Amino acid sequence: MPSAHSSEPDAFVIPPSRGSAVLHRLRHEILTRSLEPGAPIRDAELAERLGVSITPVREAVVALVAEGLIEVLPNKRRRVTVMTERRAEELMDVLSIILVGAMERLDPHSEAALAVSRAAARFAEVVPSDDRDGAEQAFGAFVQSLLDGAGSDELKRMAGPMVVRAVSMIRLYDADDLVHVWGEEFREISVELASGSADGPRLLREFFWRLLSTMESRGMRHGSSRHID
Repeated sequence: MPSAHSSEPDAFVIPPSRGSAVLHRLRHEILTRSLEPGAPIRDAELAERLGVSITPVREAVVALVAEGLIEVLPNKRRRVTVMTERRAEELMDVLSIILVGAMERLDPHSEAALAVSRAAARFAEVVPSDDRDGAEQAFGAFVQSLLDGAGSDELKRMAGPMVVRAVSMIRLYDADDLVHVWGEEFREISVELASGSADGPRLLREFFWRLLSTMESRGMRHGSSRHID
């Protein structure tokens, strides 16, 4: 730490741009449901409410469309994404295809497999808590380590953005009753990978199969599994 007379400059912290600040605020409002699913998105109204020009709002909205948190309807109107049971199931199906495929390419006896094991253990530890941001970050770290371990640059390049979008969108799905399933299964996956087992792909495939089956049953009970807005 520099003394009072030190010539070493203080650390300079660059403040976020207005676009970044608006993006953070709107993402927070959507994920906490201050902006509820289906709420119309009007740039001018948001700019007036947030006290900024319309440009950073437009930039933020474009980013949130890319993340899947805002959807563009056929008539060009935009709204906060409505997460139906069917859409949630399709997102999980996409995740299963990507992640199981990556797990199949992972050498179970490699250092990369141990890194994936540690990331899975960390996710299993965080996911039962109420820290949804922490759980998303931990899952992102698991996915990143798995894609790195798969050893395919093209897989990382193509699948990475798809996974980010899917994970972002799935936070709009009311799945508190499914949280324990994620924790238990990823803990088992972590243990198997740490032991050098080649069962990782099978365990991950079976996990997604059970998860999707549970979601489908859940949707049927709610009468909305196949509903499309």
